[in-house]
Amino acid sequence: MSLPRPVETAAAAALLAVTAPLQLAAAAAIRLGDGHPVLFRQTRLGRDRVPFTLRKFRSMRDGRVTRVGRWLREWGWDELPQLVNVLRGELAFIGPRPLTPEDVARLEREHPELGRRFAVRPGLTGLIQVLGTRGAAFSVRVENAYAENAAARLDAQILALTAGAALLGKDRLRRLVGRFPAWKSRLLFL
Repeated sequence: MSLPRPVETAAAAALLAVTAPLQLAAAAAIRLGDGHPVLFRQTRLGRDRVPFTLRKFRSMRDGRVTRVGRWLREWGWDELPQLVNVLRGELAFIGPRPLTPEDVARLEREHPELGRRFAVRPGLTGLIQVLGTRGAAFSVRVENAYAENAAARLDAQILALTAGAALLGKDRLRRLVGRFPAWKSRLLFL
């Protein structure tokens, strides 16, 4: 259950404006600490497998996470440039993780049911993005279940978890949620 498109557009524009100082600081830190490029671009598959270019702050160099990148990833701030993808309609705020064509080809060999996720737009955030994964089979099951059963209540929970990750950091949030296995199980459709 995605937000109505006009609401998503307005929210993405507002978040871009509010986070502009943070994004400028992140870009400057990447540029000063590690040089160009500041943004990482990669082809991902959206709804109905339509390819699009995903944007993130670059957090790696030569296959290793950089110092600035480690910090950006922990707080989920490396994802902020994807608000542009939301504005363009390529991403929803909430949905399955956007996958690369190579990941889709690899995962579909083992999980033919993977394709159900393409009935909805992938999301800037979602359960797997916030709470992490326990392997490919688990991720496929959770994200297909979201694509088939999304509801406003679940979206509200995912947005609350996303806000928690932005404020506490993903690792702290995951440890906190891990203390309440019954709640986590309900979130993850288990």
